[in-house]
Amino acid sequence: MIKENQSKKDYSIPMSKASAASLPFGVIVVGQFLLFTAVWGFETIKSSSDILLPWYFFPLFAVGIVLHELIHGLSWMLGGRLSFNQMKFGFQIKTLTPYAHCTVPIPKSAYVFGTLMPALILGIFPFLLSLINGNGWIFLFGILFTFAAVGDFLIVYLIRSVSWTALVEDHPENAGCYVYESEKIDSTSKAESI
Repeated sequence: MIKENQSKKDYSIPMSKASAASLPFGVIVVGQFLLFTAVWGFETIKSSSDILLPWYFFPLFAVGIVLHELIHGLSWMLGGRLSFNQMKFGFQIKTLTPYAHCTVPIPKSAYVFGTLMPALILGIFPFLLSLINGNGWIFLFGILFTFAAVGDFLIVYLIRSVSWTALVEDHPENAGCYVYESEKIDSTSKAESI
């Protein structure tokens, strides 16, 4: 619940700038690639590259992106103890992307949980599995969906200095969120008013 002494601060960037701002987080994917090739060799990836053919790639990517957004929504619902009515799912025609939008403020801890969960489930966990079993298809799936989450990493980075208990509200248009922080009351001005 938002209190009267809380200010609303914008921790977002326009979607037009989000892709470029997210690119530094691509180093995670580079690290995954280097680690996998060090363990299993490049030939394993090369022999699995048929997953990148359009008739495999596009359906897989489309389903993965929808799952990515569903995981966001379900994770925010779980972490923030929200009802389905407090979530908004849809498809943005302008960018041709599905989205999940949390319509009410939740604690930063729940917001970060929901923001990172698609990267973990669709990206990091498949990558770790591929390191264990050497499956190039699973590896490519994992790095694809780790890369698909670089915008999520950016959002978490934007709020890195915010208290874990602060209330966070998903931004309806930009990449990022609003944060409700308690305003500090100057004790001298309070004493003067008495």
